[in-house]
Amino acid sequence: MNKLGIHSLLFTSDWNPESGREVFRQAAELGYDLVEVLMFDPADADAAATRALSEEFGVGVATGICGTLTADLSNPDPEIARRGEELIVQAIGVTRDMGASMMGGPTFSAVHRYLSAPSPQAWERMPEIYGRLAAAGERAGVRVGLEALNRYESNFVNTVGQAAEIVRAVSPEWLFVHGDLFHMNIEERDLATALTEVADVLGYVHVAESNRGRLGDGNIDWDSVFGALARIDYQGPITFESFSGSVTGPDFATLVGLWREPWSDPVEVAADGLAHLRRHLSKAKGN
Repeated sequence: MNKLGIHSLLFTSDWNPESGREVFRQAAELGYDLVEVLMFDPADADAAATRALSEEFGVGVATGICGTLTADLSNPDPEIARRGEELIVQAIGVTRDMGASMMGGPTFSAVHRYLSAPSPQAWERMPEIYGRLAAAGERAGVRVGLEALNRYESNFVNTVGQAAEIVRAVSPEWLFVHGDLFHMNIEERDLATALTEVADVLGYVHVAESNRGRLGDGNIDWDSVFGALARIDYQGPITFESFSGSVTGPDFATLVGLWREPWSDPVEVAADGLAHLRRHLSKAKGN
């Protein structure tokens, strides 16, 4: 049975004990199994409070982390790449302390409109870097994901197939492919085929509409997507992700090019999203 999650940014751009309590409360009342906590800076994350809230409300935790322009594994500058590795190792520890066992996101680069192709040196050193990250994850009991981003938000890993190459070459046990339908809908030839081709290393799925709004309001072929997940017997988490600038604030909205307000009521959208997930999972499994 897939655990169904809700992304923290659907409710709040801040993560602290007060905002976190509201997110966990809403998730529990709506019937979600887990909350994905996006860590902008692991040093600022209150892991103990998050774990306590998870236990209080009986809702699990997964985490996400992005590189930054000054801590970026894909940067040709060895010092910036080193800081990127340190950031991910720190985030692994925070994920463990939150009581989570999976950390996804674009661990390999910043969310940024890069203006040139990645350097060959960056590709060459990735197996070594992710080997060390996999070892850090194993020590902490945390699996580390690679979320393929579209070409406008990263120049490095743009397809789930590229992510799978690194995972398979390094450590399928402690690394995983993190598929996000919003990004996949831009970069992949066919969503169902792409998911099927990485079935052996697919560990986490972001369900997001093509316009990052309400599920069903875009052009994603949901029957095809959930049919593929059923055929490959995908058992991992499925987390609903949607953004609205009134919640995320202008900085994040600018970062991802969120120029329109797709919705204004997060609770309504979260409830509708969970119904959408359950309906299509049931249909795909023939229930």
